[in-house]
Amino acid sequence: MSLTRTLTAAALACCMAAPGIAQASDVTLNFYHSYASTAEFLKPIVADFMKDHPNIKIKLQVPAESYSAANQTVIRGIMTDNLPDVYLPSYSTIAPLIETLKQNGRDVELQGLLTSEGKEWVDANYSAKLLQLGQVDGKQYAMPFTASLPMLYVNQDLVTKAGGDINNFPTTWDGVIALAQKINALNTGASGLSFSVGGLSDDWYWQMMVLSTGAGILNKDNTGIAYDNAQGLAALKATQDMAVKTNMTVNTTPEPTTQAFFAGKVGMIVGSPSSLTNYTKSVGDRFTLRTMKFPMLNPKDGGLPAGGNALVILTKDKEKQAAAWEFIKYLTGPKAQAEVSQATGYMPTNKKSEDILKDFYAKNPNFQTVFSEMDWAAPWYSYPNNTADDIWKGVALTLDKLQRNQMTPEAALPEIRDHVAKVLAANK
Repeated sequence: MSLTRTLTAAALACCMAAPGIAQASDVTLNFYHSYASTAEFLKPIVADFMKDHPNIKIKLQVPAESYSAANQTVIRGIMTDNLPDVYLPSYSTIAPLIETLKQNGRDVELQGLLTSEGKEWVDANYSAKLLQLGQVDGKQYAMPFTASLPMLYVNQDLVTKAGGDINNFPTTWDGVIALAQKINALNTGASGLSFSVGGLSDDWYWQMMVLSTGAGILNKDNTGIAYDNAQGLAALKATQDMAVKTNMTVNTTPEPTTQAFFAGKVGMIVGSPSSLTNYTKSVGDRFTLRTMKFPMLNPKDGGLPAGGNALVILTKDKEKQAAAWEFIKYLTGPKAQAEVSQATGYMPTNKKSEDILKDFYAKNPNFQTVFSEMDWAAPWYSYPNNTADDIWKGVALTLDKLQRNQMTPEAALPEIRDHVAKVLAANK
């Protein structure tokens, strides 16, 4: 759809476009996102978009150091009327962002723009399940740009030396822990497993553990945790066992783990498929890299939080909104999504990308692991009232103590429960 047609649809809603509207003038869009690594694979895609759309200029703003930092910047921008035109938040921050935008009359729904493209076009490009990741209260506010589910990165050479079978890889944490112990027993200086659940700047790792039991994150009235039960204890016990039973080094950031893995000093780590291309390059020919499904505590009823990010429009200017929609369609289109997948490892969010990537996947089977987990895909839970950072700071400290064997799961659960309830009560 042309820029003029999209502008007309946006301005006139369900009315038919009037003929003879002049071509829109040149438009510049400020585009804000997190992580310098994201900018690297975005730059050539954005350049291609501007070649195809010479009347739209995209200005890539300096990226934030994390999703939470970016969201705080945008929220401050709401108050000072200094917002980017297009923004790329994580799935976990969309709901509180939209809540704040709505309170200030700055929210921009995308459903009308989607509808203007026609149901046939929407169905041909996007699955309903993935579109839901960008919805708040059933309304489309964001378009999924990247999608990932956690998986295991595995040093096949160490697994084989330890007597493991890469083609019959364990699917439970008990099995993974037992394999890690065998790798430790090789006495090669390599550790079997590294997964510091409290070591991220957000709670993605911890939500993996909780959701994989089948439990939720918060109760229905958002006053406390939903896993103050046997499921929560199971998540905490597995979190402690993987560290204590394998003599795992507990880290407060993921960098030491990834560097040790690249050097062949760790048998298994948990990560996002978005890192797969980087991991493949970094490992090189040191060992054979494999990817395996995340061990589920409850494969039947459990889920995994979908990582990644989605595109939202923040500008209220109608001409810029039309240009932004053209940009979003391009970024979530088949060609750009195939490029993102090959550059990172993220699962493409456009159905048509599969045909483009068919030969690539055949030659690179590690990229297909995430697809085998799609039945477990669940929303990355968004905490209300912008409480995610305060909640996570306390929970992360408890998980750190737990994995260092400084407290029991039975002691950790009420500590987490009380901390979360306190933060929620203070931010009603």
